[in-house]
Amino acid sequence: MPGRSGCHGGDGGVGIKGELIMRRTHAAGIAVLVGATAAWVVPTAAVAAPPDIRVTARETSAVYTDGGRPGESPGDSFAFTDRLMKNGERVGRDVVNCDVVRASRRLFVLQCVGTLTFKGRGDLTVQGKLEYTNNGDDRNTLAITGGTGEFRGASGEFEVVDDGGPTRYRIFLDPV
Repeated sequence: MPGRSGCHGGDGGVGIKGELIMRRTHAAGIAVLVGATAAWVVPTAAVAAPPDIRVTARETSAVYTDGGRPGESPGDSFAFTDRLMKNGERVGRDVVNCDVVRASRRLFVLQCVGTLTFKGRGDLTVQGKLEYTNNGDDRNTLAITGGTGEFRGASGEFEVVDDGGPTRYRIFLDPV
């Protein structure tokens, strides 16, 4: 037979019983391989990326603690809360805590962790670095590190846009 090695062929010394076992083993191996490939490929193709979530943040409270040298400096911390708004309606809130890691005339860098709570949906947690410059057009991307409720097991990216107007958040969730 074309494409068969001597160990599977007629004079390979395997015998009919051995040939059937090898065929079954080969067929089973192909079935497992095809099944594993389908399990690996199909979910990826079948799962569509969730739509991104866009909200505007309206600050409700903020506290700056000067823990380093006097004035803005490493060692300071900043905590704030916002109302999360979409089309004029409140859809949630956030609680964020940041530590100042660099403060100069040109650059202000914070390391932040936050929780966004969406009414009736659950929480998203985010973490990462925010960098602010003097040009007033700052976009920062943090990691989505988890979630609860509808967002259980969430991952993805959390974009913060500060361009002189209201702060906007854009949330890009990875497909689950």
